[in-house]
Amino acid sequence: MDLSQQLFDSEIILDSLDQNIFVKDINSIYLFTNNTYAKLIGKKPSEIIGKSDLDFFPKEIAEKYRNDDLALIKNREAIDTEETIIVNNEKRIIRTIKKPIYSNGEIIALVGIFWDITKEKTEEKNYKKLRLGLEQAQALANIGHWELDLTTNHLYWSDEVYRIFGLKPQQFGATYEAFLNYIHPDDIDLVNNSYMSSLEAKIGYHVKHRIIRESGEIGFVEERCEHEFDEDGNPIRSIGTVHDITKQKIAQNELLLASEVFEKMNDGVLITDAQQRIIKVNNAFTKMSGYTLEDVKGKTPSMLSSGWHDNLFYNALWDDINKKGQWNGEVIDRKKDGTLYTAELNIIALYNDDGILTNYISITNDISDKKQQEKLIHNLAYYDSLTDLPNRVLFEERVVSRIPAMKHSEKKMALLFIDMDNFKNINDTLGHLMGDKFLIEVTKSIKGLINEEDTFARLGGDEFTILIENIDSVVDIVPIADKIVNTFSTPVKIEGVELYSGISMGISIYPDDGTSYEELMKAADTAMYQVKNSGKHNYQFYSKSMHERIAERVFLENDMRNAISKDEFFLVYQPKVNLDTKLVYGMEALIRWSHGKSGLIRPDKFIHIAEETGQIKKIGLWVAKQAFIDTKKLHDEGDMLTVSINVSSKQLEDESFISDICSIIEDIGIEKSYIELEITESHIMNNVEKALSILKKLDETGFKLSIDDFGTGYSSLSYLKKLPAKTIKIDRSFVLDIDKDEDDRSIVAAIIAMARSLGKDVIAEGSETQGHIDALKFLHCNKIQGYYFSKPLEIDDFRKFIRDFKGEGKSV
Repeated sequence: MDLSQQLFDSEIILDSLDQNIFVKDINSIYLFTNNTYAKLIGKKPSEIIGKSDLDFFPKEIAEKYRNDDLALIKNREAIDTEETIIVNNEKRIIRTIKKPIYSNGEIIALVGIFWDITKEKTEEKNYKKLRLGLEQAQALANIGHWELDLTTNHLYWSDEVYRIFGLKPQQFGATYEAFLNYIHPDDIDLVNNSYMSSLEAKIGYHVKHRIIRESGEIGFVEERCEHEFDEDGNPIRSIGTVHDITKQKIAQNELLLASEVFEKMNDGVLITDAQQRIIKVNNAFTKMSGYTLEDVKGKTPSMLSSGWHDNLFYNALWDDINKKGQWNGEVIDRKKDGTLYTAELNIIALYNDDGILTNYISITNDISDKKQQEKLIHNLAYYDSLTDLPNRVLFEERVVSRIPAMKHSEKKMALLFIDMDNFKNINDTLGHLMGDKFLIEVTKSIKGLINEEDTFARLGGDEFTILIENIDSVVDIVPIADKIVNTFSTPVKIEGVELYSGISMGISIYPDDGTSYEELMKAADTAMYQVKNSGKHNYQFYSKSMHERIAERVFLENDMRNAISKDEFFLVYQPKVNLDTKLVYGMEALIRWSHGKSGLIRPDKFIHIAEETGQIKKIGLWVAKQAFIDTKKLHDEGDMLTVSINVSSKQLEDESFISDICSIIEDIGIEKSYIELEITESHIMNNVEKALSILKKLDETGFKLSIDDFGTGYSSLSYLKKLPAKTIKIDRSFVLDIDKDEDDRSIVAAIIAMARSLGKDVIAEGSETQGHIDALKFLHCNKIQGYYFSKPLEIDDFRKFIRDFKGEGKSV
């Protein structure tokens, strides 16, 4: 039987079906359609057979059907598709199934069946929509539902239940026992007992418990359950809901924690409503202010006001709160007992999600003790503890802060730098306690001489400064300076003791002497030292020449440190002549400095600097060593002269001086009897007792000693008698006019007579003319040193001088 006959035999059956059925050959030509399909197209079956889809459908649809047919033939697989078509101007959803028809293993045709599934699809869509809506509602409410079939033990969870447990749908075996595995171990009995008890009592149950999510996180849920029973009262199904209450539980815990913190925090907290009526205070606030909640509830915080702050303060405070939502700062409030206290206050405005103001919170901390500490620290940092005057730091700040304003003013500003004279002696002789009392009295005295607006400060020790502002002229400072200096012309009385101390003051003027704090201080300090060097107890204004002298001093001090290593020092020797023998019997070693840039620098320019800086010790040992070397060479050549070297009081104060100089002598190999140490009389008188002790040790060691510049140190006869010196040198100031001035001649005669009576030798320095020589001969002073015979000479010239000397000289 051929295919056409088979289709014909089946036509009666196929026409009775509601589905649309057709058969096509491999070229997509219709071989058969049932009445249902023909009716759908609006044709008779006979009008369809022998034609293709292009004859009945739009081109794009017909081509799609043709492509489906070709794919089926090529792939030899059935096609099951759903598509939307327009029938009678209505959208219909149809399902089409096409299968190949084989004969002897070859595809000879294809059969298709399709039917309208619009109704089923609509119902399915509505079901999905309802289910999605339910799932969304459950998600929004954090509530899932479950059903447990008690006959099969099958447990159904909605998607929201899985989400609550942190699982993916169908991630675990859905049984009651599996469900218990996700309950917190401590709550399993609670849940299981609640469920079993409700089954037994045939009532629902309500329980809250913890769960452990897949991630390990602990959650909180609220469960409700009802049961269904059969006619015999046997439970067949349990239906329940699971509500995720984790957020609420956390919020509740946080609220409890916040409440606990609120009551136990150290800061005082006050809460008001939007109208600033107090609704809550904590214990710390009550402890700090003395007010309980009953005292302040319903009132406004203005009741705490001390009256210390004005309206401007509160206007600025509320302006910040309204603009920024908060304010923080310091206020002075009043406690319940009326006492005032300083508080650090932070006020915060609270708004709800709609931006509506709901509350104000103020957080208060009593910082009264802290303020006291800050004041104490401030005083320690900026004020002198002894005198309560501003210290160096505060004084500098005051000066620096005033300078910008002075730049735009025609006024001037004066800085007075004060140093008390002889304060060290007061401290050393009477003790530091008396020294402190002296400084306090000094402070009181000076304070009474200046105006309140002037800044009076203590820099440290006995140094004070005064800043005087808005002066028209330097002349305005003179009366003030005079009063201060004159005040200390009389002794300061402390506990019945009269303490004598003058005052040395240097004054600098802004902007004449400097435009910065450093420049003004340096200028005033320079002027003060000029007063010290000029006899003390006075004042002096700074001048440029002072700066030049200071600059020169700094230059010399710095370069002196390297003068020895650079071989810039050298010695010259001035002969000492005996008029009776007409022989050179000795020489004085004198240091000279040949500076690399400045040339020759005389001793009177640098020796006092060396003494003040302590460099004299090193320089003095260099002089001794070089003088001893030169003298030893003369001795080796047969000229047995004595060499004199000058010794500073600073050297004598050095405990190692004697051992150092003895070590040099031993290294060079010269005899001590040919060495004479010259010590200036004024140096001895600075500390007589100590000087006598050292000089006696030198004498016992074997050195010759000579008192230099005698007559200038005001030494008494009793001290002169004690001095172990063998020689006295008459200062040149008395010799220069000895042939013209009767007073000088009398002084020299007295010195000679006194020296001889004490068994001491005498030499006159500064002898420059024949008149000097004749006068000294007349007074029986036969040992001479001066330019009459020779100026100081370098060693080679000195050697030639003594070889050629015939006992003659000439006036200079």
